[in-house]
Amino acid sequence: MRRGVVRVAAATGVAVGVAALVQHRTVRRNARHQLEHFARWARYESGRLEGLRYHIAGRHPDPDVYPTILADRVRSVLGPLEHRLDIPRVHVMVEDHTVLLHGEVDDERQAWTIEDAVRRVPGVTRLQSHLAVGLTPGDTRPSQGAIEQASHALERVLEAAHAGGASRGSERGAARATLSMFATQLPTEERRHLMSHLPADLRALAALPRPVTAEHRHLRHADDFVAATGIDPTDPDRARSVVVAVLGAVRALVPEEVGDVAAVLPTELRGLWEGAGALR
Repeated sequence: MRRGVVRVAAATGVAVGVAALVQHRTVRRNARHQLEHFARWARYESGRLEGLRYHIAGRHPDPDVYPTILADRVRSVLGPLEHRLDIPRVHVMVEDHTVLLHGEVDDERQAWTIEDAVRRVPGVTRLQSHLAVGLTPGDTRPSQGAIEQASHALERVLEAAHAGGASRGSERGAARATLSMFATQLPTEERRHLMSHLPADLRALAALPRPVTAEHRHLRHADDFVAATGIDPTDPDRARSVVVAVLGAVRALVPEEVGDVAAVLPTELRGLWEGAGALR
C-alpha cells in the first residue's frame, strides 16, 4: 500500500514538473514574440518619422543611384505594404535601374498595388514582376509566422542555393528567380508534367513571371538566362553558381524527368539543366 502511495506521489510530482516546464516555455515564447513585435514597430515608426522629416525639408531622392541603393529604396517602400497586406516578404533584385520582384501575394489586386508602388520609386526605369498569386503552406505572413514546415524537397533546393553562393536569407528569392525563369523555357505540357512531380511549396517558386514576354521565351544562351534571373548582377560568376546549384537540386529530385526536360531545351540551357559544361 505504501509503495502505491509513493508511486502516485512520484507520478504526480513529475506531472506537476512537466506542466510547470511547459508553462515556463510558453511564457518565454510569448515574451519573445512580444519583444519581436515591439522591435518591428519601433523600426517602422523610426523610418516613418525619418521620412516625414525628409519631406518637410523639401528634399527629393536622387534617381541616378547605384543598384544597391535603389534596392534599399524599394525595400523601404515595400516594408509597410507587406505589413499592411499581411504578405510574405517580397524579394527585390536590381540590375541597372530595372527592378525584379519575386514573391507570393493573395490576389491580383495586391500584386498591382505592390507593382504600382515600386514603379513610383525614384530611379526605377523598368519593372519585371514575378509575383505569384496564391499563397501556399509554408509561406510566412507577418501576423502569423510560419504556417507549415517546408517540404524536404524545398529545403534541399534552398540548401543548394546557399551552397552555390546565395547569402543567408536570400536563398528563397534566388531559387524563385531561377525556377520561375526556367519555367518560361518549357512548353506548357512539359512544364505541367515536371511541376506535378514537385511539392506545392516548391511549385510555387516556379510560378511564371507576370506577364511572360517574348523576351522571356527567347533566352537561348546561358549567360542571358542567368542575367534574366537578376541574381546578383554585380557578380555574374556567383549568380551562375547559384543557378546551376538550384537547377541541379531540382534535377536530383526528378531523375526520371531529366531526359524529357533536356529534350525541349536549347543547347546551352540543356547544359545548365544537365549540369555538364554549363556556363563556360
